[in-house]
Amino acid sequence: MAQGRLTLGGESLRPESPVSSPSPRCPGEGRRLPPFFLDGVLLVPPPPLLLCLNKPRGVLVTLSDPEGRPVVGDFLRRTPWSDGSFGRIRPLGRLDAASAGLLLLTNYQEPWSHFLSPEGGVRRRYRVKIRPGLRAEDRKLFLSGKAGEGAGYRRVEVEIEREGPKSSWLLISLVEGRNREIRNVLTYHGYEVLHLIRLAFGPFLLGDLKPGEVSSVTEEAKKAGVVWERWESSPYP
Repeated sequence: MAQGRLTLGGESLRPESPVSSPSPRCPGEGRRLPPFFLDGVLLVPPPPLLLCLNKPRGVLVTLSDPEGRPVVGDFLRRTPWSDGSFGRIRPLGRLDAASAGLLLLTNYQEPWSHFLSPEGGVRRRYRVKIRPGLRAEDRKLFLSGKAGEGAGYRRVEVEIEREGPKSSWLLISLVEGRNREIRNVLTYHGYEVLHLIRLAFGPFLLGDLKPGEVSSVTEEAKKAGVVWERWESSPYP
Protein backbone atom coordinates (compact mmCIF):
# COMPACT_ATOMS: atom_id res chain seq x y z
CA MET A 1 0.00 0.00 0.00
CA ALA A 2 2.86 2.37 0.79
CA GLN A 3 3.99 2.05 -2.84
CA GLY A 4 0.52 2.80 -4.19
CA ARG A 5 0.23 -0.59 -5.92
CA LEU A 6 -3.10 -1.45 -4.30
CA THR A 7 -6.11 0.31 -5.81
CA LEU A 8 -9.82 0.43 -5.10
CA GLY A 9 -12.24 1.86 -7.64
CA GLY A 10 -9.36 3.26 -9.70
CA GLU A 11 -7.72 5.11 -6.78
CA SER A 12 -4.46 4.13 -5.05
CA LEU A 13 -4.79 3.12 -1.42
CA ARG A 14 -2.35 4.22 1.26
CA PRO A 15 -2.10 2.96 4.85
CA GLU A 16 -4.01 6.04 5.97
CA SER A 17 -6.68 5.79 3.23
CA PRO A 18 -10.29 5.30 4.36
CA VAL A 19 -11.97 2.31 2.70
CA SER A 20 -15.48 2.92 1.45
CA SER A 21 -18.32 0.45 1.66
CA PRO A 22 -18.58 -2.49 -0.77
CA SER A 23 -19.75 -1.96 -4.33
CA PRO A 24 -23.49 -1.43 -4.75
CA ARG A 25 -25.68 -4.31 -5.75
CA CYS A 26 -26.57 -4.95 -9.34
CA PRO A 27 -29.93 -6.46 -10.24
CA GLY A 28 -29.74 -10.23 -9.87
CA GLU A 29 -26.11 -10.26 -8.70
CA GLY A 30 -26.47 -10.09 -4.91
CA ARG A 31 -23.73 -8.70 -2.66
CA ARG A 32 -20.41 -7.97 -4.33
CA LEU A 33 -16.89 -7.57 -2.97
CA PRO A 34 -15.11 -4.25 -3.53
CA PRO A 35 -12.91 -4.28 -6.67
CA PHE A 36 -9.40 -4.34 -5.12
CA PHE A 37 -6.54 -4.44 -7.64
CA LEU A 38 -2.82 -5.10 -7.15
CA ASP A 39 -0.71 -3.78 -10.03
CA GLY A 40 -3.85 -3.70 -12.13
CA VAL A 41 -4.83 -7.33 -11.44
CA LEU A 42 -8.11 -8.05 -9.67
CA LEU A 43 -7.31 -9.77 -6.37
CA VAL A 44 -10.61 -11.60 -5.90
CA PRO A 45 -11.99 -13.67 -8.80
CA PRO A 46 -15.25 -12.00 -9.82
CA PRO A 47 -18.62 -13.73 -9.67
CA PRO A 48 -19.80 -15.10 -13.03
CA LEU A 49 -21.78 -12.61 -15.07
CA LEU A 50 -23.76 -12.94 -18.30
CA LEU A 51 -25.26 -9.85 -19.91
CA CYS A 52 -27.57 -9.33 -22.85
CA LEU A 53 -27.27 -6.24 -25.06
CA ASN A 54 -29.69 -5.23 -27.78
CA LYS A 55 -26.98 -4.13 -30.19
CA PRO A 56 -28.08 -1.31 -32.49
CA ARG A 57 -27.26 -1.49 -36.16
CA GLY A 58 -23.95 0.17 -37.05
CA VAL A 59 -22.26 -0.65 -33.74
CA LEU A 60 -19.01 -2.63 -33.77
CA VAL A 61 -18.69 -5.69 -31.54
CA THR A 62 -15.58 -4.57 -29.70
CA LEU A 63 -14.87 -2.65 -26.51
CA SER A 64 -13.05 0.28 -28.14
CA ASP A 65 -12.16 1.62 -31.56
CA PRO A 66 -9.17 3.84 -32.43
CA GLU A 67 -11.27 5.61 -35.06
CA GLY A 68 -13.95 6.55 -32.55
CA ARG A 69 -16.73 4.54 -34.17
CA PRO A 70 -19.64 3.32 -32.00
CA VAL A 71 -18.79 0.10 -30.13
CA VAL A 72 -20.59 -2.16 -27.65
CA GLY A 73 -18.17 -0.94 -24.98
CA ASP A 74 -19.95 2.44 -25.12
CA PHE A 75 -23.14 0.82 -23.83
CA LEU A 76 -21.35 -1.41 -21.33
CA ARG A 77 -19.64 1.57 -19.68
CA ARG A 78 -23.04 3.05 -18.83
CA THR A 79 -24.04 0.03 -16.73
CA PRO A 80 -23.46 -0.73 -13.02
CA TRP A 81 -21.43 -3.80 -14.01
CA SER A 82 -18.56 -1.73 -15.43
CA ASP A 83 -16.93 -0.65 -12.14
CA GLY A 84 -14.25 -3.36 -12.33
CA SER A 85 -15.61 -5.73 -9.69
CA PHE A 86 -16.66 -8.21 -12.39
CA GLY A 87 -13.29 -8.20 -14.13
CA ARG A 88 -13.10 -7.76 -17.87
CA ILE A 89 -16.47 -8.17 -19.59
CA ARG A 90 -16.22 -9.09 -23.26
CA PRO A 91 -18.63 -9.94 -26.09
CA LEU A 92 -19.49 -13.61 -26.43
CA GLY A 93 -19.30 -14.32 -30.14
CA ARG A 94 -19.84 -11.86 -32.96
CA LEU A 95 -22.59 -9.91 -34.68
CA ASP A 96 -21.49 -7.87 -37.67
CA ALA A 97 -21.87 -4.10 -37.65
CA ALA A 98 -24.75 -4.12 -40.15
CA SER A 99 -26.75 -6.52 -37.95
CA ALA A 100 -28.68 -5.78 -34.78
CA GLY A 101 -30.23 -7.58 -31.85
CA LEU A 102 -29.17 -9.92 -29.08
CA LEU A 103 -25.50 -9.96 -28.13
CA LEU A 104 -24.25 -11.78 -25.04
CA LEU A 105 -21.33 -10.50 -22.94
CA THR A 106 -19.54 -12.28 -20.11
CA ASN A 107 -16.51 -12.10 -17.83
CA TYR A 108 -15.82 -15.84 -18.28
CA GLN A 109 -15.28 -16.77 -21.93
CA GLU A 110 -13.83 -20.28 -21.87
CA PRO A 111 -16.84 -22.20 -20.48
CA TRP A 112 -18.95 -20.91 -23.37
CA SER A 113 -16.74 -22.17 -26.22
CA HIS A 114 -19.11 -25.06 -27.01
CA PHE A 115 -22.02 -22.60 -26.99
CA LEU A 116 -20.42 -20.69 -29.88
CA SER A 117 -19.05 -23.63 -31.83
CA PRO A 118 -20.85 -24.68 -35.04
CA GLU A 119 -20.70 -28.19 -33.58
CA GLY A 120 -22.45 -27.13 -30.36
CA GLY A 121 -25.94 -27.38 -31.84
CA VAL A 122 -27.13 -24.17 -30.15
CA ARG A 123 -30.04 -22.65 -32.04
CA ARG A 124 -29.96 -19.02 -33.17
CA ARG A 125 -33.07 -17.24 -34.41
CA TYR A 126 -33.19 -14.12 -36.59
CA ARG A 127 -35.69 -11.76 -38.19
CA VAL A 128 -34.52 -10.84 -41.68
CA LYS A 129 -35.81 -8.46 -44.34
CA ILE A 130 -34.82 -9.32 -47.91
CA ARG A 131 -35.11 -7.67 -51.31
CA PRO A 132 -36.79 -8.57 -53.62
CA GLY A 133 -39.67 -10.43 -52.03
CA LEU A 134 -39.36 -14.20 -51.79
CA ARG A 135 -39.82 -15.60 -55.28
CA ALA A 136 -42.41 -18.31 -55.90
CA GLU A 137 -39.78 -20.69 -57.27
CA ASP A 138 -37.75 -20.39 -54.03
CA ARG A 139 -40.62 -20.85 -51.60
CA LYS A 140 -40.57 -24.66 -51.48
CA LEU A 141 -36.77 -24.81 -51.13
CA PHE A 142 -36.67 -22.24 -48.35
CA LEU A 143 -39.53 -23.79 -46.38
CA SER A 144 -37.94 -27.25 -46.69
CA GLY A 145 -34.89 -26.09 -44.71
CA LYS A 146 -32.53 -26.81 -47.61
CA ALA A 147 -31.77 -23.25 -48.72
CA GLY A 148 -28.25 -23.46 -47.32
CA GLU A 149 -27.18 -26.64 -49.10
CA GLY A 150 -26.12 -25.06 -52.38
CA ALA A 151 -24.08 -22.45 -50.50
CA GLY A 152 -22.27 -25.09 -48.44
CA TYR A 153 -24.24 -24.82 -45.20
CA ARG A 154 -26.34 -27.17 -43.13
CA ARG A 155 -30.06 -26.93 -42.47
CA VAL A 156 -31.48 -23.39 -42.35
CA GLU A 157 -35.09 -23.25 -41.17
CA VAL A 158 -37.18 -20.46 -42.70
CA GLU A 159 -40.64 -19.13 -41.87
CA ILE A 160 -42.35 -16.39 -43.84
CA GLU A 161 -43.49 -13.60 -41.53
CA ARG A 162 -44.61 -11.08 -44.13
CA GLU A 163 -44.11 -10.97 -47.88
CA GLY A 164 -44.62 -8.75 -50.88
CA PRO A 165 -43.19 -8.31 -54.37
CA LYS A 166 -40.52 -5.81 -53.33
CA SER A 167 -39.46 -7.26 -49.98
CA SER A 168 -40.20 -10.01 -47.47
CA TRP A 169 -39.65 -10.52 -43.74
CA LEU A 170 -38.37 -13.98 -42.84
CA LEU A 171 -37.80 -15.75 -39.52
CA ILE A 172 -34.65 -17.83 -39.86
CA SER A 173 -33.30 -20.40 -37.39
CA LEU A 174 -30.00 -22.26 -37.60
CA VAL A 175 -27.61 -24.15 -35.36
CA GLU A 176 -24.35 -23.94 -37.29
CA GLY A 177 -23.84 -20.21 -36.80
CA ARG A 178 -20.87 -19.72 -39.11
CA ASN A 179 -19.62 -16.23 -39.96
CA ARG A 180 -22.17 -14.31 -42.09
CA GLU A 181 -24.05 -17.55 -42.75
CA ILE A 182 -27.48 -16.01 -43.32
CA ARG A 183 -26.14 -13.24 -45.55
CA ASN A 184 -24.14 -15.75 -47.60
CA VAL A 185 -27.11 -18.10 -48.06
CA LEU A 186 -29.45 -15.32 -49.15
CA THR A 187 -26.86 -13.75 -51.44
CA TYR A 188 -26.33 -17.16 -53.06
CA HIS A 189 -30.04 -17.19 -53.96
CA GLY A 190 -29.98 -13.63 -55.30
CA TYR A 191 -31.44 -11.72 -52.34
CA GLU A 192 -30.15 -8.60 -50.63
CA VAL A 193 -30.35 -8.47 -46.84
CA LEU A 194 -31.85 -5.14 -45.77
CA HIS A 195 -32.19 -5.86 -42.04
CA LEU A 196 -30.94 -8.70 -39.86
CA ILE A 197 -31.93 -8.86 -36.19
CA ARG A 198 -30.94 -11.66 -33.81
CA LEU A 199 -33.93 -12.59 -31.67
CA ALA A 200 -32.59 -15.53 -29.69
CA PHE A 201 -29.38 -17.37 -28.89
CA GLY A 202 -30.09 -20.72 -27.26
CA PRO A 203 -32.39 -20.09 -24.26
CA PHE A 204 -31.63 -16.35 -24.18
CA LEU A 205 -34.22 -14.09 -25.81
CA LEU A 206 -34.07 -10.48 -26.96
CA GLY A 207 -37.61 -9.94 -25.70
CA ASP A 208 -38.60 -6.30 -25.22
CA LEU A 209 -35.06 -5.04 -24.58
CA LYS A 210 -34.71 -1.70 -26.38
CA PRO A 211 -31.77 -0.89 -28.70
CA GLY A 212 -28.73 -0.03 -26.59
CA GLU A 213 -30.16 -1.48 -23.38
CA VAL A 214 -28.24 -4.04 -21.31
CA SER A 215 -29.68 -6.52 -18.82
CA SER A 216 -28.26 -9.35 -16.75
CA VAL A 217 -29.31 -12.88 -17.69
CA THR A 218 -27.01 -14.52 -15.13
CA GLU A 219 -29.91 -15.95 -13.15
CA GLU A 220 -31.52 -17.24 -16.35
CA ALA A 221 -28.26 -19.04 -17.14
CA LYS A 222 -28.30 -20.68 -13.71
CA LYS A 223 -31.92 -21.79 -14.04
CA ALA A 224 -31.37 -23.15 -17.55
CA GLY A 225 -28.28 -25.04 -16.40
CA VAL A 226 -26.37 -23.70 -19.38
CA VAL A 227 -22.65 -24.53 -18.87
CA TRP A 228 -23.07 -23.39 -15.26
CA GLU A 229 -21.04 -26.21 -13.68
CA ARG A 230 -18.10 -25.61 -15.99
CA TRP A 231 -18.55 -21.87 -15.57
CA GLU A 232 -18.20 -22.03 -11.78
CA SER A 233 -15.03 -24.14 -12.01
CA SER A 234 -13.42 -21.93 -14.64
CA PRO A 235 -10.29 -20.04 -13.58
CA TYR A 236 -10.40 -16.27 -13.66
CA PRO A 237 -9.53 -15.18 -17.23
